[in-house]
Amino acid sequence: MKVLALGEVMMRLMVPDHKLLSQSEDLKYIFSGTGVNILSGLYQMGYETYLASKLPNNNVGYAASAYLRKLGVKDDYINFGGDYIGIYFLETGFGPRATEVTYMNRQNSAFCQSSIEDYNFDEILQDVDAVHICGISLALNDNTRKLSINLAKKAYEKNIKVFFDFNYRPSLWGDKDYSFARIQYEEILKYCTVVFAGYKDARLILGMEPDKDEKEENISRNVLLKMRSKYNIQTICGTNRRIQSSEHQYIKGYLIDHKGYHESSEYELKVLDRIGAGDGFAAGIIYSILENLDRSEALEFATCSAVLAHTTYGDSPVVGKKSIYRLMKKDKTDIFR
Repeated sequence: MKVLALGEVMMRLMVPDHKLLSQSEDLKYIFSGTGVNILSGLYQMGYETYLASKLPNNNVGYAASAYLRKLGVKDDYINFGGDYIGIYFLETGFGPRATEVTYMNRQNSAFCQSSIEDYNFDEILQDVDAVHICGISLALNDNTRKLSINLAKKAYEKNIKVFFDFNYRPSLWGDKDYSFARIQYEEILKYCTVVFAGYKDARLILGMEPDKDEKEENISRNVLLKMRSKYNIQTICGTNRRIQSSEHQYIKGYLIDHKGYHESSEYELKVLDRIGAGDGFAAGIIYSILENLDRSEALEFATCSAVLAHTTYGDSPVVGKKSIYRLMKKDKTDIFR
């Protein structure tokens, strides 16, 4: 199987030891991005993975490309040009103090400055089984919006499955309001096979309201069911978290298809690194759908993939199928020799 993702490669600068930026003189860096993370997970599951993007034509860009190759992501469709890469600073929370992310330089990044002319999508899509596009690319600027919608349309016309993650980030839309965002999301949804979205996405972005007198426990499910019907989406997926305290968190996956609403078992989370965990779920869903797993197994597999993504350092999932199936089978062996 061959999977292509479109998206920005970012440099993550992390303050060590749960310190704040104001407390530390040291930073650790890796490269990341939604597409990078999902492709990394799919590579671990045995797929051939490619990223379509643009990196700066300098040593930082070359280092990022080398990092992708180390994750198993092929860089055949990466262009080099411009001077900048998007950056985010990560201050890891502790106890009741939340983790904070600060973005820098995104509008000037090589990816944000790229255009349709940088990509030959007809060539890039040859022999591709699935495409992943992130909603963040809709938010960044007109260039990345056009890229995302054009790629989704091209893939749709070639009968390639399009996986789309809403991934709404209010801070990235600048002065654009929900009504502007809705236009972009509604345009790309025409071409999507599987959508990763939650209740807030459906309500705030698409204006999907619950029915009057709806029971509270049914609101989220029924709004997403209405969203699937209105936009003719084959499958909607996502996760729900239950947080008792910073030490006790739980996660369930859900999937909505022509047979209704389905949930996974609930799993307890142990969080080493929270960033990118949702991408672990997305990789699990993409794998499960491409492998035609039944919906019950698909949900358990994807949710276990998300659980394990919380347990590894960095944004990109690096846990393979064997470990995921061990968790599904509730194998609690603490060391394998």
